[in-house]
Amino acid sequence: MEAGGSLGGRPGWAPASARCVVRLGASVAHVTHACRGLPMLAGTGHELATLLHPVSPEEFLASYWEKQALHVRGTPEKFTHLFDRERFDLAILRTGFDKRVPATFGIHAFWRNRHDLYAGIEIEPHQVREALASRTTVCVNDISAGDEGLATFAAHIKRQLGLPSPIRFNCYLSPPGEGLDTHYDARHAMVIQLSGRKLWRYSRHPAAKYPLRNAIVEQDGRVRQSDNKPIRDVPSPDESQFEEVLLEPGDILYLPPGCWHNAKAGEESSLALNMACETVGFLGILGPELERVLQNRVEWRALVPATLASPAGAGTMPPEVGQFIAARLAELRELLGRLAADETELERLWRRATTSSPHLAQARPASDVPLRPGDVLVRTEPYPLAYVVRPGATPDTAAGVYVYGVNTEVALPGEALPLVRALAERQRFSVEEVESWAGLRLEQAQEFLKLLVARGLLRLES
Repeated sequence: MEAGGSLGGRPGWAPASARCVVRLGASVAHVTHACRGLPMLAGTGHELATLLHPVSPEEFLASYWEKQALHVRGTPEKFTHLFDRERFDLAILRTGFDKRVPATFGIHAFWRNRHDLYAGIEIEPHQVREALASRTTVCVNDISAGDEGLATFAAHIKRQLGLPSPIRFNCYLSPPGEGLDTHYDARHAMVIQLSGRKLWRYSRHPAAKYPLRNAIVEQDGRVRQSDNKPIRDVPSPDESQFEEVLLEPGDILYLPPGCWHNAKAGEESSLALNMACETVGFLGILGPELERVLQNRVEWRALVPATLASPAGAGTMPPEVGQFIAARLAELRELLGRLAADETELERLWRRATTSSPHLAQARPASDVPLRPGDVLVRTEPYPLAYVVRPGATPDTAAGVYVYGVNTEVALPGEALPLVRALAERQRFSVEEVESWAGLRLEQAQEFLKLLVARGLLRLES
């Protein structure tokens, strides 16, 4: 469950307020480094395959993604490099110091109140130890905002799944015997057990297809959403049919959106990551693009015409209001029609979404980089170069080429297409090789290469 708003207070605890200067076994010098603004770091390009092993990514997408839960048994050392308790402490402090903390970040403590129901409040980093000593589960939403390794790992998983939706890590630290009651989440969740053991009980298949919100089961068996509204079309789960598994270090558990589950730590504290894929549908991709275009028009920034109430006009829309709305809808239809007919723009929209990562920075344009024939260039990302071609006047020509890296789109003229196609097949090459396989003069190819170096898609081999 991802923490929401405050559900009530607890004696002796103050609600979260200003970020505090605190230490949890780390010096201030260690925690003042913020993770946001990092460039894309090198990876293997096989992070998803390693995560799922021995299940292949192809089998995962075909048989489990969106369809059913999956438990994969691992080994104790499988995720020791990914995260641990020391990095947990550093991550919450780094983000606590950063005034640019994203809205997705938050630390919450959950416990059972006097009615035997889970309640929760937002807390500060310095309150985590007290919370754990009070036998509460601590949930950190978007802990990847404070840990560069997690942010980079999430970015690679997003790229390898080709997802336009954001992926982030939440983290759960549960004392012995503690956890959360039966609920489902409105997002894909990949639980990664890091230390301790936790007993999970879950439905194999989703109870609802891409639900709008999280939901919990009340003590009387009724189901309600996280906004406290009841749900009529989702029956109470039959927990006698739940699967049961004891997650141990190195194990993963994938749960599609809408899968019921509950969890409780064993005889020792449990530390687990939850790699959450937000369920941003196509409207979440298309909407911002439409807003970007339409907000440039004064008619779309203007208010709907003001009118004075009149008994004669009761029951009808004022003509000026009707005309205004009709004009805006006509413009929207025309814009959607143009977009639907332009495959290049649709692909650019998708490419920008799949290569975006909120906690990694767009490469800053570098100053003019001189290139010599003997220089060796290397791709900065372990993927084939992603690009989109705008067709030219004839089938063999291009009007433009758009090349993509993390949070980056580089526009090149159509004559760069042979070079881009060749780059898509190579990870490392020398500048002098380019003239033989790009169909371009070396001077012209160098100008394109210098731009890609400046924008962070290529780098000089050190």
